Amino acid sequence: MQQAVEPDSALEAAYRGTHYEVQLPDGERLTLRVEVVSPALRLIHERCGVTCSAFLTAWNPHSVPQSAALNAAANQQLQQRLAAQGLDCWPGRGRDPHGKWPPEASLFVPGLELASACFHGRHFGQNAILHAGEDAMPRLVWLQPPR
Repeated sequence: MQQAVEPDSALEAAYRGTHYEVQLPDGERLTLRVEVVSPALRLIHERCGVTCSAFLTAWNPHSVPQSAALNAAANQQLQQRLAAQGLDCWPGRGRDPHGKWPPEASLFVPGLELASACFHGRHFGQNAILHAGEDAMPRLVWLQPPR
């Protein structure tokens, strides 16, 4: 069972306002929003034969900016860990639509269960991950206590 962690209001607003963009295998792009049901995501779940998915990154642990090289290496490690589990990873990015924060390279993982998504997020020092279940509604799951 996941323990609820409460973020500070500014951090929560930043995460909730982010556009979580997924590059689909057919070249199209899907944008996920927190707590907004996505019929396109539901179709992806059906086509992939899964009931859930996750959107996560290894960039900027604890929301502390890192160098591009460190971020890229961490995200590559995350992708390798997921691939070792036999999971497909599609490229994505978390983008602030107001441009206050630079985009973060991310991964969309069809079929990644919540507990595993949280495990990987915590391993890479992330504050939160985005997870969608059968209802195809992406939800923020907070992983770290506020700093």
